[in-house]
Amino acid sequence: MKTVLARFFVEIYDGRSVLSQLVSQQLILRYRRTALGYLWSLINPLMMMTVMAVVFSTLFKADLKTFAVFLFAGMIPWNFFSSLTSQSCFSFINNEGLIKQIYLPKAIFPLSIAIALLIDSGLSFLALFVIILSIGGSLSWAVLFIPIAYVLLFFFALGIGLIMSVLTVFFRDLQYVISIAMQGMFFLTPILYKPESLTGKVEWLIKLNPVVPFIELFRTPLFLNTVPSLDIILQATMYSVLSMAIGLNFFLRQEKKIVFRL
Repeated sequence: MKTVLARFFVEIYDGRSVLSQLVSQQLILRYRRTALGYLWSLINPLMMMTVMAVVFSTLFKADLKTFAVFLFAGMIPWNFFSSLTSQSCFSFINNEGLIKQIYLPKAIFPLSIAIALLIDSGLSFLALFVIILSIGGSLSWAVLFIPIAYVLLFFFALGIGLIMSVLTVFFRDLQYVISIAMQGMFFLTPILYKPESLTGKVEWLIKLNPVVPFIELFRTPLFLNTVPSLDIILQATMYSVLSMAIGLNFFLRQEKKIVFRL
C-alpha cells in the first residue's frame, strides 16, 4: 500500500502542469463572455445569502446584522462542501474524451475541481469580510484560524469527492441522488439555526452529521470572535483524516477500472 501511495503522489506531482491547466480552465470558462466575468463568482453566492438573510431574519424575528453574519459564516463552508461533492460526480464523465486519449493521473480531475472551488470559496470569504465591516460588524484575531478551517474542510470534502467521482462512473444515476441528498442535508445542518435549536426525535441527526463541526470551525471565529473549542477542532480533524483515508483507499482500488466503465 505504501508503494501505491508513493506512486499516487509522484504522479500527481508529475502532472502538476496539467492540474494547473485544468484549474485555470474551470475558472476561466465558467464566466467566459460575461460582462462582469469572475465577479459573478462573488455576486451569485452573496446575492443568494443576502436574500436568505433578509427572509429568515424576518421569520425568526432576529436582528438582520447579527443574523447575516451568522448565516454567511455557515453558508460559505456549506457551499464549498456541497459544490465539491456534487461537481465531483462529473469529474470523469465530463473528461471522458481526454481520459481515453492519453494517460493522465486520474486523481487530477476531482482534485482540479476541489482546488477551483477552494479559490472560489476563498474569494467569497474575502467578500464576506467586507460585508461584515460594512454593516458595522467587527473582526477579531480569531479570524486567523480560518485558513486552518479551510484546510480541514478541503481534505474532508476531497475524500468524499474522490468516492463520488468513482461511484458515478459505475452508477450514473448517483449524480441525481447526490443533488437531492444535498438539499435534504442542508436542512439537517445548522446553517439557518443553532445546533441546540433542534431537539427531540431529530436531535440525533444533527449529532451524526459530519458537516456540523466544520460549520462551527468557520462560524465561531466570525460570529463569536473566538477560536473553536478543542473538541470541535479534534472532531473535524478526525473526520478529515477518515474521509481522506477512506476516499484514497477506495479511489486507488478502483482507479484502473474507470477507463473501462466510461
